[in-house]
Amino acid sequence: MNGAFLMAQAQDMLGNNIMNPQQQQRWMEKPPGDPSGLAYLRPLESMLAKQVVSLTEMIIGIPSQAKYGIFNDKGEQVYYAFEESDICQRLYCPKTRRFDLHIVDSTNQEIIRVKREFKCCSGCCWCACCTGCIQEVTVESPPGTIIGFVSQECSCWRMNYVLKDAAGTPVLHITGPGCICDGPYACCCENKFTLYGNDGTTEIGAIHKKYRGFIAEAMTTADTFAIRIPLDMDVKMKAVALGALFLIDFANFAEPNQRRA
Repeated sequence: MNGAFLMAQAQDMLGNNIMNPQQQQRWMEKPPGDPSGLAYLRPLESMLAKQVVSLTEMIIGIPSQAKYGIFNDKGEQVYYAFEESDICQRLYCPKTRRFDLHIVDSTNQEIIRVKREFKCCSGCCWCACCTGCIQEVTVESPPGTIIGFVSQECSCWRMNYVLKDAAGTPVLHITGPGCICDGPYACCCENKFTLYGNDGTTEIGAIHKKYRGFIAEAMTTADTFAIRIPLDMDVKMKAVALGALFLIDFANFAEPNQRRA
């Protein structure tokens, strides 16, 4: 592989310094007429979630708590997300660990909270056939007020998820790819998680894991995801769809590279 190309990838990876709300960053302006923190989602039909590269993870191999910048299609930052979790679970059960993901705006006000409980038996698609082993997140906005859930569905092959409203009623469905690829040699994999309407057949959007380049994929677990959703979708369900993106990341792509077969 060309040395200059690898150097450019390294510079791009290390230059991906997603700012937190206290630093200088071009932020999206809140649409007028709606004081809710979810108002940012109203005019959006696509977003990019870019995980911050952790130098600690790269140098000594200890996984740090995940941090993400969430951007609109103009490159403006919409939210900043950071994980709260236990270091032991990050080390020994990275895909099934308990976490609280805090999603804040440019003023550092928490808008959305995504919560998952630890379930040691969860992970594979067929594990979801047992109620006690289902991968699930609860989405709150504002924190303390449940607006929806994302739950893994029983499957013998693909990773499937259902998005529910606050009452637990299924609203949308996600079907994963036939083969999930990860790591430095996965440049040709699409890793598309298709978003379907409640009929289960009409495609209305998708979540894609983006390939970040050989060096980033080889040395870190930092991922980039693109999400496409209907413009007229209710903002609460857009927030739940964002929660689904993070569940997909943690459940399928959080394994350190040295543990991948």
